[in-house]
Amino acid sequence: MKSILIPLKETVVSAEKNILLKRFEVGMEKINIQSFKLLPTSLGEADIVKSVLLIPGVKSVGEGSAGFNVRGGTADQNLILLYGAPVYNSSHFFGFFSAVNPDMIKDATLYKGGIPARFGGRISSVLDIGTNEGKNEFTGSAGISPITTQVMMAGPLIKDTLNYIITGRTTYSNWIFGLFNNKTIRESSASFYDINGKITYEPNKSNKIDFASYLSHDAFRFGSDTVYKYDNNIMALKWRHIFNSRFFSTFSLNNSFYEYKISSQKNKPESFLLSHKINNTGFKADFNLFRGRNEMNFGLDLNRTVVLPGSYEPANDSSLVKRSFIDRERAIDGGLYADDKLILTDFLSVNAGIRLSSYFSTGPGRVMVYRPGFSRSGSSIIDTLDFKAGQVMKKYAGPELRISLNFRISDKNSFKINYNRTRQYIHLLTNSTSISPTDTWKLSDYNLKPQIGDQVAFGFYQMIFNGTIETSAEVYYKGIKNMADFKGGANLIMNDFIEQDIVNVRGKSYGLELLLKKSEGKLRFTLGYTYARIFIRSLSTLKEEVINDGKWFPANFDKPNDLTFTFNYLLSRRFSFSANYTYSTGRPITFPVATYIMYDDLLVHYSDRNKYRIPDYSRLDLSFRIGGSLRLSQIAHPNWTFSVYNLLGRKNVYSIYFRKEGDVINGYKLSVFGQAIPSVTFSFDF
Repeated sequence: MKSILIPLKETVVSAEKNILLKRFEVGMEKINIQSFKLLPTSLGEADIVKSVLLIPGVKSVGEGSAGFNVRGGTADQNLILLYGAPVYNSSHFFGFFSAVNPDMIKDATLYKGGIPARFGGRISSVLDIGTNEGKNEFTGSAGISPITTQVMMAGPLIKDTLNYIITGRTTYSNWIFGLFNNKTIRESSASFYDINGKITYEPNKSNKIDFASYLSHDAFRFGSDTVYKYDNNIMALKWRHIFNSRFFSTFSLNNSFYEYKISSQKNKPESFLLSHKINNTGFKADFNLFRGRNEMNFGLDLNRTVVLPGSYEPANDSSLVKRSFIDRERAIDGGLYADDKLILTDFLSVNAGIRLSSYFSTGPGRVMVYRPGFSRSGSSIIDTLDFKAGQVMKKYAGPELRISLNFRISDKNSFKINYNRTRQYIHLLTNSTSISPTDTWKLSDYNLKPQIGDQVAFGFYQMIFNGTIETSAEVYYKGIKNMADFKGGANLIMNDFIEQDIVNVRGKSYGLELLLKKSEGKLRFTLGYTYARIFIRSLSTLKEEVINDGKWFPANFDKPNDLTFTFNYLLSRRFSFSANYTYSTGRPITFPVATYIMYDDLLVHYSDRNKYRIPDYSRLDLSFRIGGSLRLSQIAHPNWTFSVYNLLGRKNVYSIYFRKEGDVINGYKLSVFGQAIPSVTFSFDF
């Protein structure tokens, strides 16, 4: 046999830089999954929501709080999508962990502004979480931290055709409560688990079908009595079809279910079970057409939502609790949408879109009609309307315009302008500063209008040092209509006439976001600063509904200054060092300012709402990671992560509360983490 050398032509593999300059949207952030897994953690586990909080313009009310606030929006104004389905509670374990297992996350995109027309239903942001798929070879990983353990397995069922991936995570955290001296805390318990599964079927190059499922459960108990439980369940089916090289389609069907339960059985005659449920079923058809320098996207989505506002039942046969239910709420909403990304010249491009949104609140149900110009109460009811099953009780509709312009001044900088209008037909009723499991979801109806958001944003982007460092400056203004606030002493649980306790308010926010980022090389860092304000104002002219004399006042999560710094140094392929620092202004709070005695009873007079602030927040975290070796002979490749959360042991104040003790009002500061929290995480890939 003779050997023959066959010369090959040169092959060039390249990656396009300056993607930041070519993006159409102002406020779109791609989250680097590998970088966020290197960040220091609070309890030994990477967290997608905590990484989102490092983006300028994104804040939280404090440590251990669920949800996040984007550009002055409330936590419920963020649409979090997993498998294309909404997630109604994004946290585990009092907000310390994200509801999504990091092993399942492939990519994540946050839209703070310039929300594409295909997304609807929320007015502040969209966090679209992409998930991993199984491959043609079996892979897996497992890990253990101080309070959690997790496992992931993926591989083929039929090579090149049918793949799977499954992840599971649980906690064993009760040992932590035993370290406290307080008896009530020692008797408390907390646990959670979540399971993700996804099967991908690809019969040919033109078709791909995914079926995915997500199941999570949380349970915790304070002391030896009341038990809190909540569940998230998602199922999603997606079919992607390629008509030709320029025309694609995606059809999806999903269901998202959320439920919480509160129970107490310590006192048998008074034992109860309180629950709240929301169920959403959605269908979406999306089409992509590429024609020259045009990228057209159009389609429709339909959603049916059913809410059980509350049920109150006896927990056992010995209970004397009277059974009661609040009537279910039902609604259908949908949207027809289209947008066009058009490159007009080498330096000017536009993304224009419109979404025709509609909403129908449906029966059966009963509506109270209140006398105009009077506060909603039992005495101001002038009529009662009854609706049959399927009958439309109230409808809302309107266009949502989305437009972005990108002016590329040169190959190194660009200027962008964006405007978008969004509508939100669902509200989270809460009188706390952050999401809690006892908050209830409420659909827009005859008396509660949908929220409408209008945002204008400008951004300037510059690549420096040969394109290795990104810089950006964005300013925005957002107006929000039909926000819901509450009268003093409002009862949000098992309230048949919740509209009587709701006050219509208007919101406005504005801010400046600065970013300096290096995401390549051994040394990587991100430095972000945000100056932002969010104010709300009651619109009512009725004395009992006016807040702060009808003047603008800061919202509960208004934190004007926010600074974040992340640092990653890759010493080698196996060793890396990371740190992040966070500083923010303390959030607003209402203080008691005077006391007086009436009929031998001590009464307290409070300041204007949110007139004062808690102390500023500051935290430094460190971590060191040792990766596995590259030896192919090893069955498993171990990884170690050593981290310290709140290295300086700062007692950051989460909230301040006041207690009447005799004839004195005493104030107390509450810190979630008042000391450094070290943790060690061990994981291995196989």
